Amino acid sequence: MDFENLLWAIPFLGIIFSMSFLPLLAPNFWEKHGGVIPFGWTAIYLACVAWIFGFRELLPATFEPLLNDYVSFIIQIATLYIVAGGIYIDFPNGKGPVFNTMFLFLGSLLAGWIGTTGAAMLLIRPFLRANAQRRYKVHLMVFFIFLIANIGGAATPLGDPPLFIGFLKGVDFFWFIQHLYPVLFGTIFVLCGLFYVVDTILFKKETGRFEMARDNVSFVIKGARNLFFLVLVLLAVISCQFEGSFEIVGETYNYSSVLRNIILLSIATISIKLTHKDIREENGFTFAPIREVAEFFVAIFITVAPILSILSKGENGSLAMIFDWIAPGGEFILSKCFWASGLLSSVLDNAPTFLIFFHLASGNAAELMTTKAAILTSFSISTVFMGALTYIGNAPNLMVRSISEHHGIRVPSFLGYMVWSVGILAPIFLVISWLL
Repeated sequence: MDFENLLWAIPFLGIIFSMSFLPLLAPNFWEKHGGVIPFGWTAIYLACVAWIFGFRELLPATFEPLLNDYVSFIIQIATLYIVAGGIYIDFPNGKGPVFNTMFLFLGSLLAGWIGTTGAAMLLIRPFLRANAQRRYKVHLMVFFIFLIANIGGAATPLGDPPLFIGFLKGVDFFWFIQHLYPVLFGTIFVLCGLFYVVDTILFKKETGRFEMARDNVSFVIKGARNLFFLVLVLLAVISCQFEGSFEIVGETYNYSSVLRNIILLSIATISIKLTHKDIREENGFTFAPIREVAEFFVAIFITVAPILSILSKGENGSLAMIFDWIAPGGEFILSKCFWASGLLSSVLDNAPTFLIFFHLASGNAAELMTTKAAILTSFSISTVFMGALTYIGNAPNLMVRSISEHHGIRVPSFLGYMVWSVGILAPIFLVISWLL
């Protein structure tokens, strides 16, 4: 199938706008039927595929994006969710603004080495548990998504999928931290400072104090063997990268992807078998959050395929105006590259977006690390950082939202979250783009 017309973007945009406005315009309808809306738009998309290209294209339109991308995606985040859900952590002493700020700071550093999804799934429950008595909690989830589920991942290729794609394409492992660290740590410090101010104000409003009284709870960790399984997950993701493929019904699949998925499913199964049920119950673990995310991303992966196909054509596709705006006459403007790649990443999958810009800029890792280092820096930062702008910008965002909701937090709607993210992050991103 050759997607040229931008009208193919309507089903995907329909999902986004439905998530943004239906909770506000028809809250009762959304509460009862919101889960089927993405599937309705998917059905419209597939009906158009059958009408335009013929019924024989329905299977490729449905299963290509699912088998090539979605299956690996959902197996990886489900495995991390299951393994992390078997680790119960509780912290001692004062759990107030100072504790919360240090938690977010250290969690951001950890995210760069075990991945944003791994860090988010490991730390979200202890963080919510430490603040269970708080009245105001929405800001806790929002800043957690900003720092641990997104921005902290810019330290290494292990941190976030876009940088891992760059590593696979030949960018040196430590190149990112060497070139991104001023922006990375500057942004982390600014956000942690802002969080401390906000959390202190809200904490004082709740309690009349600036810090919570210390308690006698000692540090507790249960299900520690799952930490070993978490390391195995990361090793499986890193090491299962080798040549070789096979065909099924005319479609090509990599041996490495299949092997990785088998290993991850095995780790998840072993974790469930070896972790005592009491630990998961104490941790508030249920399969509902991962099920909700899995159902939603089925629709996202299917309907986003035409947009990624058009974008991959670069200057020869229907979205050529974007690339003409970024690089008029073939000369990249760094601030425009930063905003275009970042905003696309915030609503599309950030790994394909990084790959598209990687090839547009040069496609040669040696050149991008040297003479074109500024260009690689700009879209490396943006594809990681701007995943925090929306719930669908990065995989753990929706997971954190869903887990928070199951822990009793009245989470913002899609649009409500963007009020927080744009209001807080946009000024920071403007400064970054000015400094590039």
